[in-house]
Amino acid sequence: MREPRSSLLPLLLLLGMLVAPPALADEASEYGKAASTILCDCGCHPQSVADCTCGRAAEMRSEILTMVQGGMTGDAVIASYVERYGDKIRIAPTASGFNLLAWLGPLALLLGGACGVTWLVRRLSRSAASAAADAAAPVPAADDAYLARLRREVEERL
Repeated sequence: MREPRSSLLPLLLLLGMLVAPPALADEASEYGKAASTILCDCGCHPQSVADCTCGRAAEMRSEILTMVQGGMTGDAVIASYVERYGDKIRIAPTASGFNLLAWLGPLALLLGGACGVTWLVRRLSRSAASAAADAAAPVPAADDAYLARLRREVEERL
């Protein structure tokens, strides 16, 4: 009777190992989400906690890992940091409210500039085309009486 129990134990261990990795993978993804979203507040080159190599980043990574292992989601960890340090702790501003201008402003300026350049090019090409058309138009013959009067006036002034 002992034989069946001993063969059941490895099967249970194998089953436990198959069930555990999704939980660890979920924990790792939540940690990665939080660590890549939070800005390291060390003062050196602005980088996420995941990318920064300073000592302060190591402390923050440890704190984030503890929070995630304690059952917090990545969003909850981020919200906790935002509550403590303000929205400046995020690596990128959220796309809502006034921060939406930071996301859409450059795009609007780029589109406005492209429209302005297109308008200017069309206007200049139209004026160049009309100037070319005017230059190609036949010049009316000068009136002999007009030319004689013009010569007299020029000679009087000299």
